[in-house]
Amino acid sequence: MSTVLILVATFLAAAVEWVEALTIVLAVGMFKGWRSAIVGTVVGLVALAAITLAFGVAITSHVDLAVVRTLVGVFLLLFGLKWLHKAILRSSGLKALHDEAKTFEETKQMLATTGGTRRLALDRVGVSTALGGVFLEGLEVVFIVIALGGLRNVPAAVIGAAASLVAVVAAGFIFRAPLTSVPENTMKYVVGILLTSFGTFFAGEGLGVQWWNQDISLIPLIAVYGVGSIVAVWILKHPAPFTVEVRFLRSVRSAANEVWGLFVDDGALAIATVAVLLAIAVFVDHQAGQRALAGLLLVIGVLAAVAVSLSGAVRLSVTRGSSSEAFGAVEALLDDKEIPARVEEEVSSR
Repeated sequence: MSTVLILVATFLAAAVEWVEALTIVLAVGMFKGWRSAIVGTVVGLVALAAITLAFGVAITSHVDLAVVRTLVGVFLLLFGLKWLHKAILRSSGLKALHDEAKTFEETKQMLATTGGTRRLALDRVGVSTALGGVFLEGLEVVFIVIALGGLRNVPAAVIGAAASLVAVVAAGFIFRAPLTSVPENTMKYVVGILLTSFGTFFAGEGLGVQWWNQDISLIPLIAVYGVGSIVAVWILKHPAPFTVEVRFLRSVRSAANEVWGLFVDDGALAIATVAVLLAIAVFVDHQAGQRALAGLLLVIGVLAAVAVSLSGAVRLSVTRGSSSEAFGAVEALLDDKEIPARVEEEVSSR
């Protein structure tokens, strides 16, 4: 079961990153020449392969697996929550959807400022732009492959990432245009749920949680986070007239953003998640016979952390709703055709 899920998760996550890298490479190829784009892409892929191999060997051969399982599980959970948090905000309309066409145009404009098109010779700016795009987007793929593959199934993770690379490259070669029709934002939503589920499973396993039916427990984890995220989107789209604000979280969120920005955009989400993991570790240490219950408490704690991080978005949604209602009332008043008639009648009577 975990092998199939790892294959799916790495394929979707890698596909999202490869699509974004392809957009940059296409802009370089069309504006600076395909030779520069291909050279930058190949160098970037070789560097990513070397990093994956080096870290994979280090994790499986020179580091205690129990420690690695816990640490990687925690980082994978934070990484997955970062994707899921963004997906919830995008689905609720509080964050703009990712637009590959816009990224393509912005990259072309950036390249245009560096000089004219070079089709035959290698262009330094073109090579570095393609290299940077492939390498930076691919780093997240490397982390996912190392995290999922190193802890459970290396071949499945590598096959998933490689298959997505082949599919995206083939699509780019055929269409020679940004893959705007790919449901990238939906894929990010699904990947966020999958990575959060895997992160919860691995982190809990490292802390001593006894999961129900081992790998089979990933299915209910995915279902719980999926339903929870849908509920969060619905709440953000239909905000209550008032929300409870915990004021001290403002300063905590501001401080944590700098520390945990690599994995989670919202500092409160990172702090709350780490606090939950520490609490579960203490619980397992003092209640050795309640390892199964610890798994349930871990999932509930992660959902609560997401709810805390979305409190600001709920307030923003309420504010937008109130502003829209006020604007609608003013607009209706201005559109009232009886007002000019009343004014004219009043003037005539005087």
